[in-house]
Amino acid sequence: MVVTKKSRRKGIRTALRCIEAGFSLAHNALYERIKKHEPRSTNKISLTWHSAKNFSVSDDRGNRWIDLTSGIFVANAGHANPKIKQAILKQLNANLLFAYNYPTHSKEQFEAALLRRSPKHLNTIALLNSGSEAMELAYKLIKVYGKRTGKKYIVTFKGNYHGRGLSNDIISGNKEKAGWSGVKDDRVVFLDFPYNPETHFNPEKLPPAKKIAGFIIETFQGWGAWFYPRTFINTLAKFAKKNGALVCFDEMQAGFYRLGPLYGYQTYGAMKPDILALGKGISSSLPIAGILARGALFNTTARADLYGTHSGNPVSCAAALASLEFLSSSKEIARRKKTIPLFERELKSLEKFPQIKCVNVRGLVAGIIFKETAEATEVVLECIRRGVLPVCTNRESIKIGPPLTITASAIREAIGVIREILSERSQSSS
Repeated sequence: MVVTKKSRRKGIRTALRCIEAGFSLAHNALYERIKKHEPRSTNKISLTWHSAKNFSVSDDRGNRWIDLTSGIFVANAGHANPKIKQAILKQLNANLLFAYNYPTHSKEQFEAALLRRSPKHLNTIALLNSGSEAMELAYKLIKVYGKRTGKKYIVTFKGNYHGRGLSNDIISGNKEKAGWSGVKDDRVVFLDFPYNPETHFNPEKLPPAKKIAGFIIETFQGWGAWFYPRTFINTLAKFAKKNGALVCFDEMQAGFYRLGPLYGYQTYGAMKPDILALGKGISSSLPIAGILARGALFNTTARADLYGTHSGNPVSCAAALASLEFLSSSKEIARRKKTIPLFERELKSLEKFPQIKCVNVRGLVAGIIFKETAEATEVVLECIRRGVLPVCTNRESIKIGPPLTITASAIREAIGVIREILSERSQSSS
């Protein structure tokens, strides 16, 4: 469907999108009321979420969008997945909504199912509440390992993001990220991210090899879905193994089939990381995260303080088990084998437009990299006006990460809207 300016004034209605005539993001009373009692946020998109089902999001006025965000890369199994809802309801009816760290059947079943599908060397899991907590524990495990083995450096990458909190800021972005605290860790070393696909891993830029405790790697750099060159990351992994350094992948956005396999790092080839930090898509709904690692790393200290008040919540575990079983089913795997190539082709076709520098895409995640930040933000807003919801990064990119249940027709229609907007804007500026 081609949406002209005239038709937009009348509203938009397709099988997958519905935008009322005169819709505007500027007049959202709910957003304004909430804004009065919350701190200023970077989220400037005043779009009310009233309901979300599968790959659709609706507001309280009947407008409906094709969701290309999965919330924020959480709803891998689709919003309000019936099997997940059924599992949550069953757990609610069992009258067990909280159990601290005591054993529960839902926790045991989820952990067993995840370990069964994971690489065999990753044989121990600690459940947590959020991705930030998982990365804090990863930092702690590498620190404890380094203290035990006489290694002191952690190597990470400039521009990567590893959550909110002091230890998260210490390993995220750059050395100044934690400047607000006055706390420094001079043993954290930042390497330039290899944006150029021809970049090779250079050990000469590192501290002494035998003094490196571990590498912390965001499976892809979040804001633009930037992937490491395959040779770069495999050389790094071999270097780490040779010198007894741990490798930790931050799989928050990349895990649970987002890139194709269960874990995103597996798209780089055959390597055996020591630690995986998991979150977001782990339950497709409720808060839960975890660290999956070699058991020996957890056993280095009896006072590692691995758990919190809500770690392994029984309702969250029930949701996580249902999500994992749904996404791991042969039916869903077969369906993704058809939709992923289509998604990748449709996104790469946008590279022809003059506003676009490049498109990074793998599996069902993409970063459309613009030449200008303002252009990227304007395209996001226009997408929303036309019934498509992408991720606004507030920089020179648009992130695309729909629920993994999205259909071929929805992919074509949503990317078609982006293509239409880019075409209009390139013609008006020429």
